[in-house]
Amino acid sequence: MSQATVPTRAAAVDMTHRQILEALSGLLLGLFVAILSSTVISNALPRIITELHGGQSAYTWVVTSALLATTATTPIWGKMADLTNKKTLVQLALGIYVLGSVLAGLAQGTGELIACRVLQGVGAGGLTALAQVIMATMIAPRERGRYSGYLGAVMAVGTIGGPLIGGVIVDTSWLGWRWCFYVGVPFAIIALIVLQKTLHLPVVKRKAQIDWWGATLITAAVSLLLIWVSLAGDQFAWASWQTAAMVVGALVLGALAIRVETRAAEPMIPPRLFRNRTITLAVVASIAVGVGMFGASIFLGQYFQISRGQSPTMSGLMTLPMILGLLVASTVIGRVISKTGRWKRYLVIGSALLTVGFALMG
Repeated sequence: MSQATVPTRAAAVDMTHRQILEALSGLLLGLFVAILSSTVISNALPRIITELHGGQSAYTWVVTSALLATTATTPIWGKMADLTNKKTLVQLALGIYVLGSVLAGLAQGTGELIACRVLQGVGAGGLTALAQVIMATMIAPRERGRYSGYLGAVMAVGTIGGPLIGGVIVDTSWLGWRWCFYVGVPFAIIALIVLQKTLHLPVVKRKAQIDWWGATLITAAVSLLLIWVSLAGDQFAWASWQTAAMVVGALVLGALAIRVETRAAEPMIPPRLFRNRTITLAVVASIAVGVGMFGASIFLGQYFQISRGQSPTMSGLMTLPMILGLLVASTVIGRVISKTGRWKRYLVIGSALLTVGFALMG
């Protein structure tokens, strides 16, 4: 047995149930903060963009910028966990999140807000990745199922409570929309204090290489496509030289990213995975479902408030059925798949229901 594996096993075995729960409390608070940052603004965005005099593209980018930063940095945080102290990293992620949140609350324009949301996304990416890594370090594999319920509960509260909290904050005159960004700060600070006192992990390092070029090229390619979609039809025509330049540029960056990923020692997205037909189809399905679900969760708030004249709080209540349906279905079907090992039928049924639901909404 190598020396690298001994401390991990010892940490998992030596920590009592109480010690694990104490450490998990800070970790789960941090995860709650990460989830809250993406859900709390969904019903507050119409008011935020109106007061900052932003357009429809700014509305989209306030959400997309944070998600893109989270997606791009999550694997990097995971790799860094192999190179340095995990406790220090998760505290750094919390610090970045707090800084991004405070600056976002002070933003005086949509450009500033989008930049601050990128910073929030970087912190949220660290919290998302490191929560999983640290849980795997603390808890032996056969014991993890015992604690997975806590993780599910935190995700449920953040997912369901976020839109409602955001709506109530905006409707409360003595708070205002800026508190949608401040609301997570106390939780993050408490998480920092709790982790400092309760999280004691051995520093286990292994040789790892961070795929900086891959992460940069993939993010640049996706960002350029998003910029094109945001500006086309408004700043310039869909069929224009700007469109051609942006699309070709994104394709070139994508091709360079594929080349880098095929040659990297530890690629950000291993191309060999896509040789498996099941993985490829699952990724395509995830993208399609993600577009639908994220689009609905973000733009339904705008629809309810602008087209139907509802308040932000009422918008939060009106989006609850979708969020509750998502929560119940994912929890129940996840358990059924774990027991039976059958998953394809649920993908097909879920896709069909999603299509029917959007058709009926339309």
